Amino acid sequence: MDEVVTKILLALILATGCAILSYVLKERKARILEAVSALVQKAEASVQGSGMGPEKKKLVLAQLEAMNVKITAWLSAAIDDIVAALNERQAWFTENAKDTLSGSSEST
Repeated sequence: MDEVVTKILLALILATGCAILSYVLKERKARILEAVSALVQKAEASVQGSGMGPEKKKLVLAQLEAMNVKITAWLSAAIDDIVAALNERQAWFTENAKDTLSGSSEST
């Protein structure tokens, strides 16, 4: 009987540990994607010109490396997906409008 209870407790401890690890990894992934999204927007604003996508991506990757984020194939694909989503929704114009509005309010 004691052996069965011990096995059940160990299984519960292991399941709890896995759940905690899963939550921590999910939160880290979300924070990295948030940072990537912000960096992509900043790269878009700072590097002007048509066809400059590869330069912008290099800038984003360099910033991530400076933040001690390991660059993986998943992360590289995530950057491409974020850029594609912003292009599809034309969200770049939203950022440009914010910049324009904040610039005009500062000058008044």
